Amino acid sequence: MHVGHPLFLWGLLAVPLPILLHLFFRRRRANIEFSTLQFFQQQKRYLAHRRRVREWLLLLVRTLSILVLTLALAGITLQRFSPALAARTAVAIVLDDTLSMDRKLGAGMTAFALAAQKADEILNTLSEGDAAALTLVSGRTGIALTRKRQAVRRVLEELRVTGASGSFAAALQRAQQDLTAGGIQNREIYVISDFQSNQAPSAPIELEQTKGLRLYLVPLSGPSDNLSIPRLALSTRPQMVNKPLVIPYEIANHGEHSRDTEVSLVIGTETIRSDALHIPASDRATGRFEYVPPHAGVVNGAVRIADSSLALDNTHWFTLNVSENIRALLVEADLLSRVRPFHFLSLALDPSGGQAVNGILAEQGFLNELQPRELERHHVAVFANPPPFNAQAAALLTRYLEGGGSVLVFAGGDVGPDTFAAFQNEALRKLFGARDPSSRTGMTFKDALAGLNDLLQMDLVTWQRLNTLSPAPSATVLAECRGMPMIVEQPVGAGRLIACAFSVRRDTSNWPELKSFPIAMIHLMTHAAHESQQHVNIVCGQTVRLTALDADDTVLACSYHDGAQVERPVQDGAASLSETWQPGIITAERATPRSLAVNTVASESELACWSSGKLSALASIKAHVLKADAAIDTQIRAARRGSDLSGILLVLLLFLLTAEALLGNAYLSNRRS
Repeated sequence: MHVGHPLFLWGLLAVPLPILLHLFFRRRRANIEFSTLQFFQQQKRYLAHRRRVREWLLLLVRTLSILVLTLALAGITLQRFSPALAARTAVAIVLDDTLSMDRKLGAGMTAFALAAQKADEILNTLSEGDAAALTLVSGRTGIALTRKRQAVRRVLEELRVTGASGSFAAALQRAQQDLTAGGIQNREIYVISDFQSNQAPSAPIELEQTKGLRLYLVPLSGPSDNLSIPRLALSTRPQMVNKPLVIPYEIANHGEHSRDTEVSLVIGTETIRSDALHIPASDRATGRFEYVPPHAGVVNGAVRIADSSLALDNTHWFTLNVSENIRALLVEADLLSRVRPFHFLSLALDPSGGQAVNGILAEQGFLNELQPRELERHHVAVFANPPPFNAQAAALLTRYLEGGGSVLVFAGGDVGPDTFAAFQNEALRKLFGARDPSSRTGMTFKDALAGLNDLLQMDLVTWQRLNTLSPAPSATVLAECRGMPMIVEQPVGAGRLIACAFSVRRDTSNWPELKSFPIAMIHLMTHAAHESQQHVNIVCGQTVRLTALDADDTVLACSYHDGAQVERPVQDGAASLSETWQPGIITAERATPRSLAVNTVASESELACWSSGKLSALASIKAHVLKADAAIDTQIRAARRGSDLSGILLVLLLFLLTAEALLGNAYLSNRRS
């Protein structure tokens, strides 16, 4: 119980007044006995009893009226927590810093700016000895529980909205951990967010140690109209100099009205082309740009739209590597090896010996001399009849594959179950099996290589001593012979390994001498030499692994398009980069990939908000909703005091006064009668 205006409690002294007045004015009548009035005396006693009941009821109503009026004027509230717990308070502010909070609310203010303002107002409600923590929905580091409110304010001032998404469940759990670690029993969590629909949890978030815990929500509503670029359908094929680069785009309209906008292609800082586009309400429209790269190297570009709703999702960044030719590294065991496994393959891919007449430049390498920088310069690393890879080679190729590289392995007499034994990837260790001595003819291509089936009609290919392949469920069979897998594609990280059950010598088939062999090998190599757009085009908040090009590097320096720089330590030849909260281009000259395009999470561009029913069911404890358009500190202080009983007391007083009037009139009527 809390008294807002204790001076009015002096009014309780007037509570006995009706009783005293009743006793003072009560008249004593003399009793005179009449022998002939015994029947009238019986009736008199009955009427006197009824009158006495009415008098006591009237007295009770008047006494209660004074009591209720006094308590209403005193501002009585019911406290939810004991005064002992109210002495110190620990507050965790869960601030939504995801992309949707960049929406405009009016007068140029964004939802995130208003959220930071409301967070500062919450800090103003704290007293000496109270503590506060700041937790960010995106997963970025906030600030742990501290009694230094100014430190929390400094973090708030430096914060910017991210292009990432987030999780309310994870944020609430982090906030609760901060509060529990503080050892203060009176704990409060404030969630300030636009409560975007696609972030709504499927079930109430379970919170532990809820004793003494209160949950408050501050919803920030705003317009839901928005345009975004959810994706660019970039090709995974290597991009070549002086050949058209096709950039298909898709524009989404998340509003209830059709929109017209201008779509532009930007390469570097130059706008190459602009198109006008009409997008129906709640629909999508597509288009495409073409750009012819004039020289080899990294091409950084963007597709942009004109929209005033969200600024961060108006640009979709991309980065591509442009090459003179497809570069294939043919890796032999060592220089002293007497067997030359690539004789027929080299003639098929690059018959002119370095002129790349087929668009493929085949270069020689040796397994014991492989370096990350050498692998990074090539689209695909090719192995023919390799010996079992040692631990060093396995680690090198794993980093290359996970970084988006392609590896093509042709089997031979030395290839078997031990070939990939040094690799950590279970699917690769089991990929090659024992030799199959049976003979077969022909081959059927599938999926991406299905167009080669007509090619084999001109030749009769005979197979002997093939390696058995055991593809994992995630693998794709690109070719088979009578149900036996002949070419298998296995994803590894952002890259892929393509295994062939045959060799490119004459020891397993007559194919290297046939006319269809060169054409098929060119198609296979072109398919294998893909660019991992998944690796170089990422979303905000995603951690990416960068492979150091120099074995002596201990630190990798990364530069952002806005001029900021960050250094990351190198461990086991690679570094992890997690500072990807803002969209744009990140470059790392001494790593692969050298350029990263960071874009916003597409789902964050949908600005519809939760219904009020979902708000109250956010967590396993009751959530109290505060109004963002009213003073937060006033609402918080009232909530901490408890439920104000003034309204209920005034209604009760009105009821009592009505009852007093009715009883008073009935009493006077009886007196007159």
